[in-house]
Amino acid sequence: MKLHTTMPLKNEEQIMAILKKIVTESYEEIKDEEVLLCIECCDVDLEIATSNDFEFEEAIKENFELDQFGDIIDIENYRRLMYELDAVFIELHKTSGFFDVFLEGEYEVNGELRESESDIIAPKGKFYAPFEDALK
Repeated sequence: MKLHTTMPLKNEEQIMAILKKIVTESYEEIKDEEVLLCIECCDVDLEIATSNDFEFEEAIKENFELDQFGDIIDIENYRRLMYELDAVFIELHKTSGFFDVFLEGEYEVNGELRESESDIIAPKGKFYAPFEDALK
């Protein structure tokens, strides 16, 4: 998967590698749990996942001019980049092979037709539908 961002990145491969590592680590943390993660509800959120990640922060800063305190000057482009990277982060979760993806829609659970109003992911093999009582 290639990053498609509005601004060219000096270290695209490094950023992608960090994102993939975070997805793998996230899976390792929850792989044995029966947990459903809502995509639209910020259960999978790049800003939260990288809030204390110095390596990610430094990799992002390489692409911006910094002030005398080491802070990014162009906040607007930084926010745009983070928004674009968040979409990539979500897609990496969906395509990693670590998670089952349940798209918004109707599912049959215990003989009952139910509707999920959000895209949901869960550790692979735990659920057959995006509902807590839909355990395999």
